[in-house]
Amino acid sequence: MSHARAINVRKSESNLCAVNGRQLVHNDSSIWPWQTYRSSDITPPYLQINRSSEELAPGLLFIGPENDATQAGVKQVAPFILTDESELVWGGPEGDSSNFRQQFWGDKSVITFWVGTGKAAYGADVGRGWGEVLILDESYRQIKSVCLQLNLTLPEGTTTDCDADVHESFITDDNTILLTAYNVSRADLSSLGGPSDGWVYDSIAVEVDLETNEVVFSWSPLAHLSVNATHIPYAGSNSTSPFDWFHMNSIQKYGDYYLINSRHVWQTYLVNRQGDIIWYIDGHDGGDFGGLPENGQFSWQHMARIHNISSTQALLSYFANDLNTANGTVPSKGLTLRLTLPPSSVHPPEVITDFWDYENPVSSAAEGAFFPLANGNTLMGYGDQPYIKEYGPSGKLLWSAQFADYNLGQSYRAYKQEWHATPSTQPSLVVTSISVEDDLHECAGPSSKLRGYVSWNGATDVTLYEVYAGADIKSLQSLGKIERKGFETKFSLPVGSHVVQVAAVKDGEAKKSEVIHV
Repeated sequence: MSHARAINVRKSESNLCAVNGRQLVHNDSSIWPWQTYRSSDITPPYLQINRSSEELAPGLLFIGPENDATQAGVKQVAPFILTDESELVWGGPEGDSSNFRQQFWGDKSVITFWVGTGKAAYGADVGRGWGEVLILDESYRQIKSVCLQLNLTLPEGTTTDCDADVHESFITDDNTILLTAYNVSRADLSSLGGPSDGWVYDSIAVEVDLETNEVVFSWSPLAHLSVNATHIPYAGSNSTSPFDWFHMNSIQKYGDYYLINSRHVWQTYLVNRQGDIIWYIDGHDGGDFGGLPENGQFSWQHMARIHNISSTQALLSYFANDLNTANGTVPSKGLTLRLTLPPSSVHPPEVITDFWDYENPVSSAAEGAFFPLANGNTLMGYGDQPYIKEYGPSGKLLWSAQFADYNLGQSYRAYKQEWHATPSTQPSLVVTSISVEDDLHECAGPSSKLRGYVSWNGATDVTLYEVYAGADIKSLQSLGKIERKGFETKFSLPVGSHVVQVAAVKDGEAKKSEVIHV
């Protein structure tokens, strides 16, 4: 018996057709338009995109949208992987997901993000958190939880199981991970007009062996620097709200050295394994490197990263916020300086990049990312403002996206990375019957009222789905293959399809959904 007879349909009456199943929702509230699907309950933001005709860097976008502390700006707070055309690739577990990105743990490509078990990264103790870093493999299975335990003193009323802060979770070539941690400490604040025995945050740099969980390095700024180096005005503190004079927000390792950045002191330090400061650069006067050019000064900066290191020079990049108030209008920029090594005031830093959008400047008072891409472009995530932009090598704006209304959404950092994954889960399939004509009516034929919706959360390299249908499970046979159309593919089904199954096809192998009884 032929397949068409088994499901009681003539092929001339029904074609196997497919379209993108995504729907956009905008309910005129403060929440930015979001995407919905029949086969999944994930609701990522819809990126409002502007782009030039020039080539973009390959890769997928990694963002962890959060809401404003007082008003919801995004429908779902979760880590998302999206294409630069706003197609969802993966939606992760609901909740904060600071510093969501792809990394390598040895030869394993993984994704990592922070989740909070103490206070949130925003809210009552804005800018800090206590929690763990999750590591997922290429099938999205959790293979590690980095639960730092340092016996910290926490702000009064705060409890947590794990001590990692939101700001850094950098896996090194030594199979260690760099973390920030915030400890409540006593300090002399008399030079700032405070008490001689006051309360401060000591933001600590920590390196942890990923195999043994052993702490192999830690560095306390309070042990090496004076609190009066801060640019934050002192306005009182106590054991519940300590004074955050340093605010460490990025750590990077190269060789036996650590690059440690302070937002509130406007300085970045090179520290050796013994904890000694080898050199520092200051955003106002250049520090050990001599005077900075006018467009090379920086303040309140994030994501300090050193690149292209030789014995005589290196590049140092920042997301330079250059303001500390949400009411500011100073444009934040992607700054790269060429440093002479060892530091010399005779050869001060040179500005290599000073990227910002001249037509639509963004002023970001907190958070942010400046991420060089493999083709010479650069991705900038604007932290506490809901914008992401890709610039060409000369600083020309090539692509920009918005995922929430101004001041109502944020993502601590944003990345664009090449990520390949095959989920351990099955593809998700839903079958429904339509009552009015839809976007498949003309192709499918007037008698075809059944529609299937299939998605496979996290699959990156699937281009085809094979559709099976029949009158019953025994007669389930292939109807043919359809092209994958974004995160969710909507397709037509012939009359007489009482059981349906779909297989995602990748490299000649298939992963099947459950059988759906119609």
